[in-house]
Amino acid sequence: MDQTELAEPVVHLPLSLPPAPAEPERPGFPMLAAVAPVAGAIALWAVTGSMYSLMFAALGPLVAVASVLDARRQVRRRRRRAELERAGLLASLEAEIHARHDEERRAAWRATPSAAALVERAVRPAWAGERPGPVVVGVGAVRSAVRVDGVVADARDRAVLEAAARLGGAPVVVDASQGIAFVGSPGLARAAARAALVSCAHHADPRTVELDLPDAPEWAWAARLPHAGDGGDRDRSVRHAVRVGAPASGRAAGPIRVVDQVADPEQAKRVGAPAAARIVIASDVGSLPPGLGAVVRLLGPGRARLETTTGAAPATIEPVLVSRAAARGWSESAAALAERIAGPQASLLPSRVALTELPAPAAGRRGVERASLAVAVGCTATGPLELDLVRHGPHALVGGTTGSGKSEFLLAWLTALARAYAPDEVSFLLVDFKGGAAFEPIRELPHVTGVVTDLDGAEARRAVESLRAELRHRESVLADAGARDVRELADAVDLPRLVIVVDEFQAMIEQFGELGAVVADIAGRGRSLGVHLVLASQRPNGVVREQITANCAIRVSLRVMQRSDSLAVVGTEAAAAIPPDAPGRGVIDRGDGDAMLFQSAVADQAAVLGAKVAAAGLGRARRPWLDPLPAVITSEELAAFTASIAGRSAAGGSEAGLVFGIVDEPDRQRRGAAEWRAGSDGHLLVAGTPGSGRSSVLASLGESATRRSGPGSVVRLTGARSEVWDTLESLEHAIAAHSAVRLPHLVIIDDLDRRFRTWPDDYRALALERIGRLAREGRGRGVAVVASVVQWLGVPHELRDAFGARLLLRQPTKADLLQAGGVGELWRADDVPGAGQWRGHRVQCALPAAASAAAGPRPVDPRPDAHEFGVSPAGATPPVELAEGGRYAVVTVDPAGDAERFGALGAIVVPVVPGSPVAPVDVGPATATSATPTVFVGSADGWSANWSLAAPVRERAVVLVRGGATEYRALVTERGLPPLLDDGAGQGWMRPPGGPARRISWPAGGSATESAVPDAIRN
Repeated sequence: MDQTELAEPVVHLPLSLPPAPAEPERPGFPMLAAVAPVAGAIALWAVTGSMYSLMFAALGPLVAVASVLDARRQVRRRRRRAELERAGLLASLEAEIHARHDEERRAAWRATPSAAALVERAVRPAWAGERPGPVVVGVGAVRSAVRVDGVVADARDRAVLEAAARLGGAPVVVDASQGIAFVGSPGLARAAARAALVSCAHHADPRTVELDLPDAPEWAWAARLPHAGDGGDRDRSVRHAVRVGAPASGRAAGPIRVVDQVADPEQAKRVGAPAAARIVIASDVGSLPPGLGAVVRLLGPGRARLETTTGAAPATIEPVLVSRAAARGWSESAAALAERIAGPQASLLPSRVALTELPAPAAGRRGVERASLAVAVGCTATGPLELDLVRHGPHALVGGTTGSGKSEFLLAWLTALARAYAPDEVSFLLVDFKGGAAFEPIRELPHVTGVVTDLDGAEARRAVESLRAELRHRESVLADAGARDVRELADAVDLPRLVIVVDEFQAMIEQFGELGAVVADIAGRGRSLGVHLVLASQRPNGVVREQITANCAIRVSLRVMQRSDSLAVVGTEAAAAIPPDAPGRGVIDRGDGDAMLFQSAVADQAAVLGAKVAAAGLGRARRPWLDPLPAVITSEELAAFTASIAGRSAAGGSEAGLVFGIVDEPDRQRRGAAEWRAGSDGHLLVAGTPGSGRSSVLASLGESATRRSGPGSVVRLTGARSEVWDTLESLEHAIAAHSAVRLPHLVIIDDLDRRFRTWPDDYRALALERIGRLAREGRGRGVAVVASVVQWLGVPHELRDAFGARLLLRQPTKADLLQAGGVGELWRADDVPGAGQWRGHRVQCALPAAASAAAGPRPVDPRPDAHEFGVSPAGATPPVELAEGGRYAVVTVDPAGDAERFGALGAIVVPVVPGSPVAPVDVGPATATSATPTVFVGSADGWSANWSLAAPVRERAVVLVRGGATEYRALVTERGLPPLLDDGAGQGWMRPPGGPARRISWPAGGSATESAVPDAIRN
């Protein structure tokens, strides 16, 4: 490896030199501008004959010269401005190059730390391969990965390019496998060689690479390294490696050979033998063996010269030196680490450990147990392995691939805690992204506050709010007790430690980033609040945030596939060498930096049964995370729930509201009553797709209001459209009468956005106007309106604003929910009937029994009390009755048929047709001498043509209308609308002289049938 190479370049967007300013074109002489005034002056002189006019001829050349000078001045100014701008861009470029060099330098030192840094900071060996790895021989200038494109314009550009390509203060790295020689005084050369050997031993795996050292006291410190091949130490190390699953073959091509030509001349003879790496020490260059890749000439403690065989020019560097004492300390720590990872008793580990075989700590000392959660979770070579989340933690990180026994280890740990501690001492919240099967054996323990599986967006939001609420609750308990830590709480304070276990943590982070932020918050504050995290992942490397890992002192790695994963968890590659047929075997670091091999316990049926027996009769732990709302809530269940939370008001105030469902309040760690208080909340609008339970919710509210205020307190706008119209008419009159007429307490309107869709335009507009007036003016008189809609935008804006409260049931899309004012995170496409959101929380509405059993909406009940407001019962439209001697004017769409109908009723029929004026007749009121009624029958056109007859008829006769607005307006000039007719019901209008129009049933019979009248002209 060339000394100018870096292990990993830092990648950035390319940089570019700012373009050189273009040289401005020199302005030419304005010949035409100079000649034109001369020609003009001559022409003026010729006309006027005045010599003074020739003076203007001199202005041309003067102006031309001045223009040339001014143009050149502008060119110089633009050139200076462009140069200043480019200088500023170059300064910014130099600053960016400097910043990238700093980042590149830091990255280079992280990738290839020097031996001096390794021994000074007591860095654990990486032991990452079968080769010695790169060796940092000094600090100097190397080739930078920063590149600058562009065309060089001047010397400064060239200096910028040269500075960008050169990275100073960087590690100068050589390849030890090519051989390194250190030439100089023995003290300096050995100090530099010691540094090179430490670097090699830091990278090379002692299971595959050994050392060949000089037989001299100067190198006795290196004999303690686990790579040392002489004596029993190496044999023991090999045995240890085999016992933890190290490969028996795959050794590098020879040892790492250190040749000290001054101290051990005999070893110098073997310098040419095959070796994985060679480190040669000599007093002069002439005595060096051939074939070495790099030679470092030590010129002094802070200066050396590096020469390589790659063809690069010699470089001046500051050599890396390590003292003998520092090297000895590092080698002893490396040897101790090797002993811990693969000690001589590793073969004594059992292949299976039952949890019941391990000792359980004595429990029942409440004051003492607040400071401990110690349990035995497995065995090491020296005995039972005890873990304490309080003393060793506060949090733990567990890694392990599929089949490594990770889930069994978590189950054994939790079972051991449940056997030793009561639910009022420790509780568990379990999150499993593999379906929850791992924790199924202990699900029913009173310690378990919840088992959460397969979160979706809404449930993730519940999790975030619940966990934050738990932290707030614990902070308030500590504040009320005047304590800073749960260990300071008195025995009487009920605040058990909470252990949150997340299996497959990486899946949770990938899907729900906000949960990761909450977990990071718990990691930082959990110690004092008594909340502990146990995070398990197949590959924790790169998944768990640094803020979390910094607080996870307990590190456990069962078998993993990649060495980097083992290094990320326990700081050693040993977990990657565990064989697949050893489930439960792992490496643990309890926070003291000592990684050791262990065998996890197994929670068999006897252990789980023992935990259940120990917890028998104990109360359940407080739940920080409630289950989701049930899919169905009956009216009886809602009444029981409301009674159970009596005294806890959801809305506050003294007003009695209507409770229609149960609200999920994860931010308060409870469930509340969904209560609508019309006086303070305003009218209620229920929005939802077909089948979402809109009609059923309205029915439940109507039943609740009827039970509270009596059968005469609820009006429902339902039934035929004539009934709906009459109800609105009656409510309108009641509102106008102020206090003279009693109003209902609740008006229910189902499908407000679609109910009036088929009505004629005038009636539809007036109906919506009356509903708006009822909502605005009726509220002050105690009238509440609840309506349902399918489409939120299907109701006019001004009418929507009259509804202050919104119940949002299932919406087609999240965008529709947001448009209706809902919380997008709570949207679910598969919401059951009655499910939705209320005031930003999930709600499940109670539905009547029939609605609970059916998937579709339940129709509302008939109006039991509509007659109290002057509305005729359904089907009570009176028929046409002709009075004796009466005078009737009929406007109809079927003149011939209706003439036959009224003739059949015994009336004298007078046709009114266009082009046939009717002779003047008496249209006055009935008299005793004229017992037979007279009926004038005509179409709207016929009456228009007989205007002389229409005027007296309009004032003195009874008008009968069959048709639509055209027919009605032919004889009735009032602006008001007549009562609305039902489609296809054979209805018409009757208007007595000076009286209001009313709805009637049209006579049957005749030559035409009702079906002959098109629907489009009926109304």
